[in-house]
Amino acid sequence: MKNTLLVFGMVMAVPALAQEPPLCGTSGAGDWAQIQEVFTGDWLIEHQAGYALIGGMVLPFPGADEVDTITIFQLGDALQATHPEAQEPLVLRLAEEPRWIVDIDNPDIPEPLLSPEDVALVAGCSQLELPRLIGTSTAVIDGVTMEFTYRMMAVDWATLYGIMQIDSVVQGMPIEARRTVWMRLSG
Repeated sequence: MKNTLLVFGMVMAVPALAQEPPLCGTSGAGDWAQIQEVFTGDWLIEHQAGYALIGGMVLPFPGADEVDTITIFQLGDALQATHPEAQEPLVLRLAEEPRWIVDIDNPDIPEPLLSPEDVALVAGCSQLELPRLIGTSTAVIDGVTMEFTYRMMAVDWATLYGIMQIDSVVQGMPIEARRTVWMRLSG
């Protein structure tokens, strides 16, 4: 609970952008042009700790020590995100999914510091009213194909909360890894 309050306090300390349009209610296809424009730019991304599920075993997935920079840009009607080390960009689209929940049915899986519902509470509206994006990409590392999925939700126009998921199969064994990410607009 103490960590949740600390992170909640840090998120609340992010200054609101005075000239930006309201955030709540900008989650539909009619808002796509505005979402593309606002989210285009360089973002600082912090990968928090999470877990990897290998077979029935849960292993820690530590957070990254470094803050990386990704660039979100428009390519035609698409929105993409690149990282200098990525093999291909994340192709971003509006989330057309039900409310995101953190469903932990294994007691060994750690809960994130903040859930999507906690973030919606900070934003002041239902998460279904917030801009939510899904980005997908594939990478091959040491001959193993990894499918990346980033689910990102706006806390405000300069802060994104997300859940990174990696799915793969190594030597016939399925692997799923998840951890939360925070993104702040650079500059």
